[in-house]
Amino acid sequence: MDNYEYVNKSNINNDFICEICKNPFIDPVALPEPCEQTFCFKCIQLNLENHSQNCLQCNKKSLSNADLKKESLIVRKTLDNLPVKCRSCFQENIRRAKFSQHMQEICPKRRVCCSASNIQCPWYGPYDQFHRHVNECPYEKIRPLLSKLINDVARLDQLTQLQTKIQNLENNFEQLQNQMEQTENENKSLREKLNEMEKFEIENKILYEKISKMEKVGIESESLREKISEMDKIEIENKYLKEKTNKLIDEKQLIHDQYDQYKKNNNDVGMEFSRLTSSLQHVSSLIEYIENENQVLQENLNELNFYDVNNRALLKSFQQQQQIEADSLQEMNQRLKEKLFDYETELQQSNQYCQQLQDQSINDKDKIEELMINIKRLEAKLYLPASQPYQIPEKNKNIETNRLEEFIDKCQSYLMVNLNGEQINDDNIEVVIKAALIKKQCQSLILWNNHLTCFSISRLSSALSMNKSLTKLSISKNHLSDSAIKDLSESLSFNNCTLKQLVLSSNEITDQGLIYLSDMLKTNEHLIVLGLQDNKITDKAIQYLSQIIQFKNQVIEEISLYSNKSITDGSVDDIFDMIRHNQSLKTFWIWDCQLSEQGKDKLQQSIQDKNNFDLQV
Repeated sequence: MDNYEYVNKSNINNDFICEICKNPFIDPVALPEPCEQTFCFKCIQLNLENHSQNCLQCNKKSLSNADLKKESLIVRKTLDNLPVKCRSCFQENIRRAKFSQHMQEICPKRRVCCSASNIQCPWYGPYDQFHRHVNECPYEKIRPLLSKLINDVARLDQLTQLQTKIQNLENNFEQLQNQMEQTENENKSLREKLNEMEKFEIENKILYEKISKMEKVGIESESLREKISEMDKIEIENKYLKEKTNKLIDEKQLIHDQYDQYKKNNNDVGMEFSRLTSSLQHVSSLIEYIENENQVLQENLNELNFYDVNNRALLKSFQQQQQIEADSLQEMNQRLKEKLFDYETELQQSNQYCQQLQDQSINDKDKIEELMINIKRLEAKLYLPASQPYQIPEKNKNIETNRLEEFIDKCQSYLMVNLNGEQINDDNIEVVIKAALIKKQCQSLILWNNHLTCFSISRLSSALSMNKSLTKLSISKNHLSDSAIKDLSESLSFNNCTLKQLVLSSNEITDQGLIYLSDMLKTNEHLIVLGLQDNKITDKAIQYLSQIIQFKNQVIEEISLYSNKSITDGSVDDIFDMIRHNQSLKTFWIWDCQLSEQGKDKLQQSIQDKNNFDLQV
């Protein structure tokens, strides 16, 4: 319920009272038929989520948010016109609908910041004391001087930043010029290699032309093979003619024998003899013709045999030469392929090197920006009042660097590095930064019970501004000063840090340290857990923290302030407002403080409308 109470609550009609919260309806909604009962929207919604989905009256019909229906405009206007009394200024007869406006603009007890809060005035109090405080505020009195100093420092920072940036740009330009010269030399070498590759391609083209000529010679060899095949056919025909000639010779001999027989047997057969004689002459002429043809064929056959022998020798020599040239071409082609592969590999490596140079240039640019931020932060510290020199606590035994490095190396990468009680101090904090944050890229770093000082925290803060892996940092029980907390807060104010959980318990942190951390929460969009238990924080700093959490931070989820013995009932209203108005906060632990039972009960009321809120008082 808001910070008001109803005037004459007993006279309010019971029909306007919610049966769950026993107060007049806020955003009234009606259940569906047959019940048609009216409740506060948040009350019925919370009841449906945590207890039952059934109707409260008949307990039979299943309900959802879609079944809820807004009450009539007349009922809502009647409820908004109910008179209420402000618990802060006790003004009565304020319309409930106008109470928020009353708390923000009219109530003399509303809490406001000093007009000099922009120059670190921590005052936060009721509005009716605002003008008196402004008249007495020391920050307002020195505002002109502070404004002039701030402007001078800003101009000096800008000048130094520009000088550093110019120097860095000159260095980067020189580096890039050297890299460009180196790249040009490499490109020149690559162009020479490409020219050699073109020469090899021309030689390869000539070899391909020779191969084409050899293929033509192969075609001519195929033609010779066809002629040899024709010669084989002629030889077969010649053999056939020889056989036929032999048959004719045999027939001639047979005719001679028959003629002699006829001549012996019958000398009177002249006609037959004449016929046989003419036939014999014809056969003789035919034999003579065949013998001439056979002689011509024999000569042709001998000539063809000579050609065949020569062609076979030529073919064998051609095949041997072709095989030799083919082997030579294949070997040369293989060498060309190997050289081409080597050139392609070198070209690919050169491209990768060029890409690495580009990536390195981008990374150098990011590092330059981060260094400029760190330089600006360090230069700003030069204009702060001189702080007391830190003293290194007495230590029974100082840890050796090698043993510390070996201990961190045994931890798994990207996980937790636990250095609880390892006597870390200013001498070996750099070892922790390099081994745990840079090399191991750990996500969680535990530094409990060590000897860290303002110097150690300053070095650790600088490393956090460039770290992208650490999400949890615990520096409990190190007796840190508020100046160390200031360095850490300034580093975490930049959103390039990804830290999500920060635990600073048992470090004797005062109100000033909490103010530094509160200012950090204005801009930090990653931190969700802040542990400040067992310190020296009072009600004064709680007021400042409450304003920041209410209006300037929407990401914090958990705050621990238990065992701060100086927190009293004076902080109850601020904590109440902080819990009620911040939508991201889910856990708030504040037990073991100087809170009365009445104050604890009021804090319990702040979470009535919060779902699953963990409040420990």
